[in-house]
Amino acid sequence: MHLKGQLHIHTTYSDGRLTPQQAADVYAGMGFDFIAFTEHDHLLRSSYRKAIEEIRTDLLVFFGIELTISTKLGYVHVGRIEGDNEILHTFNHPGDYGFTLKQTIKCIDDVAQDIQIDAVEITHHGFYTPEYDIEDIAYPKVASDDSHTRLGCGRAWIELDCARNRDSILRAIKEGNYSNCYARGRAKAVAMVLA
Repeated sequence: MHLKGQLHIHTTYSDGRLTPQQAADVYAGMGFDFIAFTEHDHLLRSSYRKAIEEIRTDLLVFFGIELTISTKLGYVHVGRIEGDNEILHTFNHPGDYGFTLKQTIKCIDDVAQDIQIDAVEITHHGFYTPEYDIEDIAYPKVASDDSHTRLGCGRAWIELDCARNRDSILRAIKEGNYSNCYARGRAKAVAMVLA
């Protein structure tokens, strides 16, 4: 089955502007098949998991948290997305930290000593950051929105062919079996970039 998905969404349960239900409705209206909520661990409001469970949608919804990890260079974010049995960890938005490329590669490797990194984002709030889409960063690369507002929804996503269940999706991502996609201009013509 061909699926379109978003791996990085923030809502009113941390620092986003949309409620989880509103975000789900927006992504459903854009033709998405699955979404992952990844609220900031240090801003997380109580009852977050319950709010995710209560969303009414045909989308496949993932529960996640954006972990704040302390490194020698400073704090970084790692998305932790839960399947039914699988867990996916993504090193999020490397362009946010102000590190050199060499420092970024070292930081990802250092974080991977404690947390299994499965993928690295190559977007900054949905905009492609090609400097991180390189072989020296030896992980699958994913595109995502990191949306906090309605305007941020639908800028970047992944598409893949697999069974429509959480674990199959997470395994496909870990194996690099997906394409990164980006919206371009008002017409939102899609450019496919193989991961």
